[in-house]
Amino acid sequence: MEEPVPETLESVEPGSEAKRKRRSAWRKVNRFLNRVFGVLLVTGMMLGIAGVGVGMILTNKDYPYLREKFVTTMEETRRFKFVSRIFLSEEEYEPIRAAIAARRKNDTDMATDPSLIHIAANDEPDPALNESGEQDPGQSAAQPGADDYGIVDEDGDGYILVPVSGRGYNGYMLIVLDPKRCFVARGGEGQTINMIAERNGAIGGINAGAFVDPDGSGSGKEPEGLTIIDGAMIEAARWDRESFAGFDADGILHVGYFSYADCLNLGIVGGVTFSPPLIINGVPQNPGPSGVNPRTAIGQRADGAVLMLVIDGRQLSSAGATYDDLIEVMLQFGAVNAMNLDGGSSTVMYLNGELVNQPSSQSGYSRGLPDAFLFR
Repeated sequence: MEEPVPETLESVEPGSEAKRKRRSAWRKVNRFLNRVFGVLLVTGMMLGIAGVGVGMILTNKDYPYLREKFVTTMEETRRFKFVSRIFLSEEEYEPIRAAIAARRKNDTDMATDPSLIHIAANDEPDPALNESGEQDPGQSAAQPGADDYGIVDEDGDGYILVPVSGRGYNGYMLIVLDPKRCFVARGGEGQTINMIAERNGAIGGINAGAFVDPDGSGSGKEPEGLTIIDGAMIEAARWDRESFAGFDADGILHVGYFSYADCLNLGIVGGVTFSPPLIINGVPQNPGPSGVNPRTAIGQRADGAVLMLVIDGRQLSSAGATYDDLIEVMLQFGAVNAMNLDGGSSTVMYLNGELVNQPSSQSGYSRGLPDAFLFR
């Protein structure tokens, strides 16, 4: 009688050992994924609880300064306007909003005095040189070189990039010494500042005005408010007069409240709508309370040099700036006139083929823009 053959896994079910190993491997993978999911879930819950706790503290009526700063910061955004309403009822929110609006007082009759801006002609003699053409030791150096503001154009290319920083924020000031190099260029849906600059042969620049955004997508397709490019009206004003910043044919930046007729009379060749004005004729304006957000602004010194400012925000290294911060920085750089421009995720500076700052957009890159202040 033959001895029975011992039964093994292989003899009973060929290939079952390989299947067992695969099942075992999948079980290990599933355990790992479950652990990762569990960690993410717990972390998300903890962050959510922490966020609710922070929100409750920031909107507590016992901390009026924090409450106002929180509300203004959220209200200045497109994506996060709803956050304030999570923690505040309409009865609590409306008085805060009304108080903020009441303290934003701007003189809508105030406009730029062109006589305060003196732009040297190319053939105008350099006041810092003596009759022999040598540097007068009693005078500041002319451009390029040290000027009355202590800024040096070391390579003589006519523009200077200066890092800026303050309480909780970092950013950059781009100074264009000849204002006639500056202009406004059209953007559109999906048109980043890189694309706009390259299409127009620009060296650098910043984002400019507001855009229509009914669905909150941030596409930047159409400019909003009075917009003039190459001397032509691209978009009409929504009201009789709007907060506006634009260059005339002589390179003078006009800041204030204008209608399209006003712009025609001033000879504006490029400008955009945004608010609020920061400085007019050397006088700091009263923009009222503001939140801490990414910011963009444009200004002009008495010698005509254009000041393009961006402040990063919504980042650990730079929370953002207020309107008062912008005024302070612009005054430090000698601005006679200055205007706040579109900020938040739109804030971006471009120079020589690269982004200078770190945009707060979800992608970390420039979003689509309706227009931009550029220079060649």
